[in-house]
Order: sequence, then C-alpha cells, then structure tokens
Amino acid sequence: MRIDSLYIDHFRCVRECDIQASPGINCIVGDNASGKTSVLEAIYLLGRGQSFRQNQLSHAIHHDADAFTVRSRVTGDDAATSHRIGCHVARRNVAFKLDDQITTRRYDLISALPLQHIDPNVHRLLEEGPQHRRHFLDWGVFHVEHAFFPAWRRYRRALKQRNRALRHQRPKHEVVAWDPELVEQGEIVDACRRRYLSHVQRQLPQNTKALIGEDQLIFEYQPGWRGNDGYGAALAASLEQDAKARFTGNGPHRADIRINIAATRARDWVSRGQQKILTAALLLAQAHILYEIRGIRPILLIDDMAAELGQKYRQTFAEEIVRCQAQCFVTFLDHGLIPEALLNERVFHVEHGRISA
Repeated sequence: MRIDSLYIDHFRCVRECDIQASPGINCIVGDNASGKTSVLEAIYLLGRGQSFRQNQLSHAIHHDADAFTVRSRVTGDDAATSHRIGCHVARRNVAFKLDDQITTRRYDLISALPLQHIDPNVHRLLEEGPQHRRHFLDWGVFHVEHAFFPAWRRYRRALKQRNRALRHQRPKHEVVAWDPELVEQGEIVDACRRRYLSHVQRQLPQNTKALIGEDQLIFEYQPGWRGNDGYGAALAASLEQDAKARFTGNGPHRADIRINIAATRARDWVSRGQQKILTAALLLAQAHILYEIRGIRPILLIDDMAAELGQKYRQTFAEEIVRCQAQCFVTFLDHGLIPEALLNERVFHVEHGRISA
C-alpha cells in the first residue's frame, strides 16, 4: 500500500499543502511545533478514523479556519487497487469518505489504508497496561484473520449485555443467558490470536537479532482466563465473583502478552532506547507478516525516529525500515539526524506549517 498524494488544508498548524509522496521513504524535517508530526497525524486520521493525539477532532482545526480537510489517493501493492480517502471536519460535523462515499465505519478505513505508527512513547507497549499489548496483537489479527473481526464484534455485544445484567443485579438466568454466545465468539477470538502469535514468534527473531542483537524473545500469551478446561468452564466458575464485582472478569477482553528476553521480562531487561527499538521490531515484524500472508505492505509512520537512540541504533533501525520495503513517513528534528541509510531518500522540510520538498 502506498500514498500517492496527500492534501492537507487548515489541519492544526498546516494551512495548506499538497504532497506528492515517494513510494519508498519520505523524511520530514522540521523544528518542534513546525507541523511535521501533524503530517503523520493527518495520514493516521485517514487510516484509523481517529487522531493519535485527542478524541475531539474539531480541536485540530486551524485557529484561523472553521474546518479542516485531509484527503489522499492511495494505491495497493498490486497496483490494481486504488482508493480515494478523505476527511472533512467542521466545528459540529465530522465526515469521512472512501471512494466518494460517506462512511461511518472505522473498519472501512482501517481495511483500505493499513498503517503502523511508531512514536516516542511506543515503549508503552512494554511498560504499561495490557490494553496496549492487546491493541498491538489485534491490529495484526484483524488484517490476517478474516474470522476475527465478526467474532470480536459479536463477543463485545454479548459482553456488554452480560455486564449490564450484572451491573443491575438481574437474576442469574438473565446473566448466564449470554454465556453461550460469549463462549462461542470468545473462543474464535482466542484461536485467531493464537494463530497470529505463532506467525509473530516465527518472524520476530530476524527483526530483534538485527535491531538489539538478541533473538531469544518469547511470548507468554495469557488468554484472559485461568485453567485448562476452556473459557466456558472459567466463566461458569467465576459467576459469583462476577456478580459481586458487577462485571465480567474473565475473557478475551482481559487478554495479555508477557514479552520475555532470555527468560527475563523485556521491560526489566532493556533501557528506554532499547525498549523503543524492541517495540519497533515488533511492529516491523507485523509489517512483514501482513505482506507474507496478504500481500499487503502497511504504511509506516515513524515520529522523531532519533529520539533516545544513539547513532548505531538509528542506523540499524533505518536499515530495517529499508529492508521492510514499505512506504514510510519518518520525522527528524534536523537533517543531520537522518541516518546514512536514508540519505538518498526524499526529504520534505517543514517550517511554520509550510511544507516544501
């Protein structure tokens, strides 16, 4: 997948720009608050239907305007697939378009424009709560396991109804009435996740060996319930506890991944810079898997690549990006921070919201 053109109008500090992107790597150079991260955010908005900065999109409208527009033309890896994706946000209205048709489903945008985002806070995948690791896992599962999304949607619907019954202290039979659907769809979700993790576990040593010099990375998958008798048994066993807590405490919505390096928890083994490079290895492994299974290369958005990385790690990271062969948009504070491996790539300069090649 690649972005051929990107038009931004009055989005944050970017007044207006029309970028003709390279199908390879696009380096975006500018000072802090110049607008370079806003370019990545605009692309992210088209591919995810939301911002990585804040929920209220109207807050991203330039202070001199009443609305912003972002649109792009994208082409698939087979060159036979193309899409026009756009977003127009006014103070009281948000509209996304895919191929000139209004869409209200983020599913459509995520499918049309697969992308990965690596920012200076990417280490949260290792350091913080399980929701970050579930998000990492489910991005990949969504794109390669067709059974996952329908099952996950049905699971969430049943979970919502069961939790409502628990919250309002409804009779036991009204609570357990949702268990068959919860178990059936939850076990599909779990199976999809396990299959996908086997792909990651196979691909990852190549990426981690190149980036941090260590290939003994092990995933310890925790499905969200205890015991070996299946989700149904765990759900039944926890009914009284759920009734007291007034929510469902077991299930795929509580899943987690423990990431170990040579039998030591990764977050305890590596420095902050190494955490960033390790997390980048995880995301690049996902990009390789998506291409291997679906023939799709996701777009990579890498913000402030040089942050917390020494010259050696920057160069190694850059070489892995090149090896990935995906279109990439990567930001730098200064031209001198661009690694040698990227010096011949297209460079855009951003100053006070104006972008030039």
